[in-house]
Amino acid sequence: MSKETFDIGDNEIRVVGSTMSKEGNSKSQHRWRLWIGVLLLFVLILLGWMLIHRSAKTPSFYEPAPIIDTTQVVTFESPVKVKAYTQVRHDTINDIPLCIYTPIGGHVELLLGKLPDNDKSIILAAQAADYRADNGQISGAFVYKGELLSRGHPKYGFCAIIGDKLTMGMSPETPLFERAVEQNGYFFRQFSLVHDGQSGETLPKGKSVRRALCYFQQTIVVVESVERESFHDFSQALIDMGVQEAVALVGCIQLPLYEDKDGNRISQEVEHWSKAQETYIVWRK
Repeated sequence: MSKETFDIGDNEIRVVGSTMSKEGNSKSQHRWRLWIGVLLLFVLILLGWMLIHRSAKTPSFYEPAPIIDTTQVVTFESPVKVKAYTQVRHDTINDIPLCIYTPIGGHVELLLGKLPDNDKSIILAAQAADYRADNGQISGAFVYKGELLSRGHPKYGFCAIIGDKLTMGMSPETPLFERAVEQNGYFFRQFSLVHDGQSGETLPKGKSVRRALCYFQQTIVVVESVERESFHDFSQALIDMGVQEAVALVGCIQLPLYEDKDGNRISQEVEHWSKAQETYIVWRK
């Protein structure tokens, strides 16, 4: 050994290797802190990715569910630049004789009150909404020139007339009801006999002269049974005839008023039913 190693006085203390040990401990601690930081950063990134991935798959409870309108309706705009009259033809479907009234030209609207006999502008008129048996008032929702006269929808079929556009279909709720109020239009409800070429809603039993507002061969027609028929048989005859959409009209013995191509006015009214409020769907010149 060297002399320097043993050259230590009685009052001296020599610590061998103390400086290197302190530096080594400092570097080791620094490495551990670095690795812990990297590990924590990795954990935070992983947790963030998991939260984002989960939120993408799980819908928020505070987001409203999307509203899907499955209502199938047909809209028809009346041609007004042709001579206005009503074409009438007869047909027999499933041994059920039918009369088909096709308004040519004119514009469609609803009429409230007794049908005027001297109004020469009307080319076709048929009773529209039903009445309640207890008070004779209109049954179901009814809007007349933007005025709400009756609420409720005991029947799912509807007809809306806004401007020169007539829209019909089947739905318990439709924005066309509010639109008719806002835009001074017309709206009424009746039984849906045919919806999208198939049977409409459940119909009551019994037999009577039946009538319907129909979308047939890309136009609007009024079809009536010549004889008393059940709703079921009448509805099936309309389907087999090729009707895509049909909403019932008042039947019984009040027959339509119309004007033919030669200007002859035909009113086949057998008996007038006195109601508190009569409603008609009419086409005018």
